[in-house]
Amino acid sequence: MAKHWRAIIFIFLFLSVLIGGGWIGTLLGLDIYTTTIFLGVLSTLLAFGMRKLVDRESILSMGWQWKGFEIDFMVGNLVAIAILGTGTCLLLVTGAIEWAGVEWNSSSFFSSLLLMIVVAVYEELAFRGYIQQNLMESIHPLKALVITALIFAFFHGTNPNGSLLGTINVFLAGLLLGVNYLYTRNLWFGIGLHFTWNFLQGPVLGFGVSGLSLPSVLSQYQQGAELWTGGKFGFEASLLNTILCLLVTAVLFWVYGKQHNKKWLP
Repeated sequence: MAKHWRAIIFIFLFLSVLIGGGWIGTLLGLDIYTTTIFLGVLSTLLAFGMRKLVDRESILSMGWQWKGFEIDFMVGNLVAIAILGTGTCLLLVTGAIEWAGVEWNSSSFFSSLLLMIVVAVYEELAFRGYIQQNLMESIHPLKALVITALIFAFFHGTNPNGSLLGTINVFLAGLLLGVNYLYTRNLWFGIGLHFTWNFLQGPVLGFGVSGLSLPSVLSQYQQGAELWTGGKFGFEASLLNTILCLLVTAVLFWVYGKQHNKKWLP
């Protein structure tokens, strides 16, 4: 079976798992933390099963190698900190947001930490480790990156408090998360960036996380235009994030192109 067809089959199965698993979580009255872990386990088993039984390749070949990619993992974390840190500082300086207070709840903090680890791992495994990898082996790698980013945006399209700009920015986030995989076929950059982005954005800084509101250390009060703050969807729905993501993605393309001696863009 052609690799792109495997990716298409996986997309439909993955969507079914998310819808079905979410429905079961609601039926059983599970909280968001337990439901997410449940979805993470199901999605991981699906990706591993497809890789072993359909692709006939090892699970490690999806991009799990750690040795030699420790720096990529750290860079992913630093990219998230740089974008959110820069954006938050600009919003504070311009008075678009203010801190209303600080609240520490160890139970909520560590539950959110686990939640964001699970989300980062299973989403990167699904979108980059399976979908992008299989598409890269069937079509031009750059086209595979763009298509995967579009699928990533589609899967987040039904999130609460969404907007057109938010969807566009999730697409740009898909490009940012996938640019390292384009060159290395390794998941650790994306996992580091994805985890730190979600965790810092929501449970620490008090923004929404793709429309989801979680308990946070810093209570935030927004008084600036939603175009710049992102509103209830989170900083990722802001025009400021659009600019920063485009800038960082362009820099990463240039850096990895030089580093790996590949030039996907003209």
